[in-house]
Formats: sequence, C-alpha cells, structure tokens
Amino acid sequence: MIRPYVPWPALLVGGRERVLIVSDLHLGFEFELAGLGINLPSQSRKLMDSLLLLLEKAKPRRLIILGDFKHGIPQVSPQEWRDIPEFLEGVKRKVPRLQLIVGNHDVGIEPFLGSGVELVSSRGLILREKQKIGLFHGHAWPSPKLFEAEYWVIGHNHPAVQFRGLFGFRTLKPAWIKVPINRRKLVKSFLHHRNIEVGEKGNPERVFRDKFGVQAHCTKLIVMPAFNDLLGGLAVNAVDPQELIGPIMRSEGVLVPKAEVFLTDGTFLGALKSLREYA
Repeated sequence: MIRPYVPWPALLVGGRERVLIVSDLHLGFEFELAGLGINLPSQSRKLMDSLLLLLEKAKPRRLIILGDFKHGIPQVSPQEWRDIPEFLEGVKRKVPRLQLIVGNHDVGIEPFLGSGVELVSSRGLILREKQKIGLFHGHAWPSPKLFEAEYWVIGHNHPAVQFRGLFGFRTLKPAWIKVPINRRKLVKSFLHHRNIEVGEKGNPERVFRDKFGVQAHCTKLIVMPAFNDLLGGLAVNAVDPQELIGPIMRSEGVLVPKAEVFLTDGTFLGALKSLREYA
C-alpha cells in the first residue's frame, strides 16, 4: 500500500516494513536568499523539528530522502557545514534505517553523512513489496531495473497549484501530481537517451527487454511536493508541460495533461487540464 501521509508532504509505504519518503529539503536554501538581499535565520532546526514530529507520528522503520537534501552547489555554505551533521544525527536517533537518494543538489554530500546513512545512486532503488515502487529524484533517468516497478516516485519539480482570486491575487499551494504513463513511449524515450535504435516498425519494449533483461511494467508516476515549504513551487496548472524539469517529465511517455492533482491535506482537485482556468 502506498499513500500520502496526510497532511504532510510525505509518502507512506505499508507492508512488512513501514517506509516513509520525503523529498527536497534543500537545507541551506536561505543562504542563497541572503545573497539576494533577503535575510532569514537558518530554517534547518525548524525543518528538523517538523521531520522529527512526522517520524514520531508515522513510526516508520525506514526513512528515504528522495534527493536534494542540501541546497548549495557546487559550493557548500558554512551554514550547511554546521547544520547538516546535526540534522542527520537528530533524525538517526528516531528511525532505524535512513537512506538518501542522490539529487542534483547533493553533489559533495559524502563528507556530511558519517555512519548510519546509506547513500543511494541517483539511478534509484526499488521497494520490493507486492507492488514494486521505483524511487529516484527525477533530474536524471533511473536505472533500467526500475522499469520493473509499476509505480515511479520522484521529486525535483516542487509541484504546486496556482489559484487566482476575485481581485487578481494569486496563491500557490503545494500539491501531489499523479500522472499516467504510456509505457511504450516512455521506453522508447529511454532507448533514445541511450542511443539505442528501435527502428521505424520496431517494438521498443521488446528491444528494451532484449538489451537490459528487464520487462517494463511502469504505468503510474507520482511527483512529490517539496518538504521545505520555503521553496515555493512550480505552478503545474500555469506552465506549459515542457517547462516541467527533468527528462522524465519531458518524456513523451509521461502524459502530463492527464495528470490528477491533490493538495497535501488530501483534497482531490481533479484533472490538471481542468485547473488551468483557475491559474
């Protein structure tokens, strides 16, 4: 069973092992804002307290951070050097197993981790429950092995919904995006990325299976909202689908116009295409 852990921007996977998934904490983001003249105190403690409260309520056996745990690239701010080890130590005391899947902002994170944190390649991992779930950040294609999973879960886009009020004021709400996948087109896009020819009348799924020894089953994509609410978000109902970031979201196999949108409190807003008029 896979479900949002309402009202948090977190995903809970049940079964033999309770697994909690969060994405895009971007610790140290306020250091970048300071360079723009916006001065905020460090938000790391606030984020840690929020995550610790979530762990206390959900009681998972395993926590997976789905990339972009830290913010600074390529340099790391003094604030991150101070805050990240303290954050990780606090979290490790609350959960038996902690994994970090590498995101595009996690370059050079290894010196921060210490013991007790498992670093996972950006190519992702599979949760092997009855219903296989492929997890990766979303800034790069996953390992071919992840095509076995029915569900894919990514972050990276910080999805949100924009609403326009009566007097023209606009508000932005973090959101979950559930997107259907055209498996044949997705596999074809991946093969093209790998410079593997299919041929005009070829079968992409057969070529994929012969090349990688994997039968593709992926049919659904979940895009997670960012855990750090300071980041704002990308208004998915106010941008062209091609403005979404990452090769997955720009693939022909991900049917963004048919996506379903949910707020973090569990409210189902309907199909993405129906929400564009409210942006």
